[in-house]
Amino acid sequence: MFFLLPYGSDRRTSRFPAITCALIAANVVVFLWLLPVDYRSVMRTFGLTPYHPTMGCILTSMFVHADVLHLAWNLLFLWLFGPNVEDALGRLEYAIFYFGSGFAAALLHVVVVHTFIPAAADVPVVGASGAIAGILGIFAVRFYRTRLKIFWYFGIFVYPLRWGTFTIPAMVGLGIWFVQQLAGGVLSIVNPESGGVAYWSHIGGMVFGMALAYALHMGLAGSKEYLLADAMSDLERGTTRDAVANFRRLVDRDPEDADAHGELARAYAMQLDSEGAVSHYQQSIALHLGRGQRDEAVARFAELKHYYRNARLDLRSEYQLARCLMEANCHAPALQIMEDIASTYPGTPEAEMALMKAGDLHLDTFGNARNALRCYERFLREYPHSAYGTMVAKSLEEARTRLHQDAPG
Repeated sequence: MFFLLPYGSDRRTSRFPAITCALIAANVVVFLWLLPVDYRSVMRTFGLTPYHPTMGCILTSMFVHADVLHLAWNLLFLWLFGPNVEDALGRLEYAIFYFGSGFAAALLHVVVVHTFIPAAADVPVVGASGAIAGILGIFAVRFYRTRLKIFWYFGIFVYPLRWGTFTIPAMVGLGIWFVQQLAGGVLSIVNPESGGVAYWSHIGGMVFGMALAYALHMGLAGSKEYLLADAMSDLERGTTRDAVANFRRLVDRDPEDADAHGELARAYAMQLDSEGAVSHYQQSIALHLGRGQRDEAVARFAELKHYYRNARLDLRSEYQLARCLMEANCHAPALQIMEDIASTYPGTPEAEMALMKAGDLHLDTFGNARNALRCYERFLREYPHSAYGTMVAKSLEEARTRLHQDAPG
């Protein structure tokens, strides 16, 4: 006797899998509740009969199991793969998907039976395997490089001859499982007496899960995650050339990924490629600012200045970043950027506001009335028709008053 038993993976979840645990509990409770009831009565009452399927029977059949082994096998797969899919989808979406997968699985089973195996149309089917197959479909697309832990056993009944464990990529392991279901499904059409496993329900659930995963671009999310992990590992080993190659692939797949641009910029900086580093730092900061991610933008700007003190952003990004720095109470770098904007881009709306903000920082934050006076006088000279002229004139008088008060004697 030879068998394989999956028992874990190398992937962890970020939070408690509440919905998965609730589904496991519901299946166990239903099984115990129906345990004293006659098996045939349970199948006829709660199972899905392809000859006359109903929405209610499809739903109830997802929580009914033929025996303890059937229940244990399904719940093992639900526990192994459900938590990660719940993490990826979100709890509410995962719950909706689970039942949607179960209905899709049941629908394909009914269609295949009616079309190719009419003799089985009156045979009820039960079990959560169709819905769980949908989870496997999403897992295979989103977490395709996750290593599945497999226990194998070879022996004569309970006498072991050899046994051990190995790991296999999820895409390979679940791909083999899908091929087995497909082979069993074809055999059930060719030879209807071959067995009672609802292979087409498994196929329907898994195809539904894979289709949804691709529709939600979960394959892209998975590839980005693995490329990022490879690139970060390259950086840790000091192989910056490989890191740059992986980060470039990541940016090519998603040009709007601000973190990918930032990490690529850092890898370029480590390679002493200033042109590539500055360009991607600029893109990363602009993307973070566009999404309102103030802290991330400020952090990337600090990295940029660490490597290239004289590097600049585009006008709009510089002004936005200066405002973010002010809100984060990083007043000194904010003031430097405001003054740089006022000097580099005179006559622009951003330079007009930057000059006024620079004066306010000098006066109210740093208590430097002389520098504030200089900014306000320059503002009124360069922007005589500004809508903020009256406000700046009042600030100018305030600066003069403070300067007079601070004068000796």
